[in-house]
Amino acid sequence: MTEPAEFRDRMRRVWGGADYPALAERLAPAAHDLVDALAPGPADRVLDVAAGTGSAAALARERGAAVVATDLAPRMVELGRAATAGTGVVWLEADAEALPLPDGAAEVVQSSFGLIFAPRPEVALAEARRVLVPGGRLGFTAWTPDGFMGRMTAAMLPHTGAPPGLPDQMDWARPDVVRDRLTAAGFGEVTLTERALPWHFDSPADMTAFFRAHSPAHAAAAAGLGEERAAAMFADIEAMTGPPGEPVRLDAAYLVVTATD
Repeated sequence: MTEPAEFRDRMRRVWGGADYPALAERLAPAAHDLVDALAPGPADRVLDVAAGTGSAAALARERGAAVVATDLAPRMVELGRAATAGTGVVWLEADAEALPLPDGAAEVVQSSFGLIFAPRPEVALAEARRVLVPGGRLGFTAWTPDGFMGRMTAAMLPHTGAPPGLPDQMDWARPDVVRDRLTAAGFGEVTLTERALPWHFDSPADMTAFFRAHSPAHAAAAAGLGEERAAAMFADIEAMTGPPGEPVRLDAAYLVVTATD
């Protein structure tokens, strides 16, 4: 059984272990979709949970909202502060399961591919609802299990194994599961909208080289496996994407999930 504190300590290390901004740039269209769905405005206070380098936080700030961005990893907070310098986004190092904000501190809570890493979904959702005002809005993005990112995660598991006792990240985009979680946490008016990100690379090997360099999850997996076993894992990923040396043209499906308090 993986204890939540152990998992959090590991995540702090993992998310400082790759050149993440290049991946954040590729994920940015999903941040646009999320902020468009939540539509924060000048009257809103926005909390961005597990904010990464702040793509969604910056977009909410551009709409005039007062924005606080949090992330568990010190490196992400450092990068986020640099990326949003001069915009007025306030950064805090914080756990999604223990937010350092009072009750009713925000009209909007958002998370772009961040909330899905919480080891106890029910605790993270309870915290999100606690900091929302009555009638506040929650929104997050999550990879679909049958999309490319879900299938790639499944291809990695025989090599890396799943941390014992932790929920499947793909459950955040399984409609029945996520609706049940949100309802149990006290949210209503749940909407699920599928979108897709284009993953375009010159070749399968170019794609896995990108993930190894810029995805903290892939970099950590490779470091933990050692070079020979990591090569086998990346070979399995490349086999999913097409012939060697041919361009990769994939759409990585994800859900934009919104709900109200």
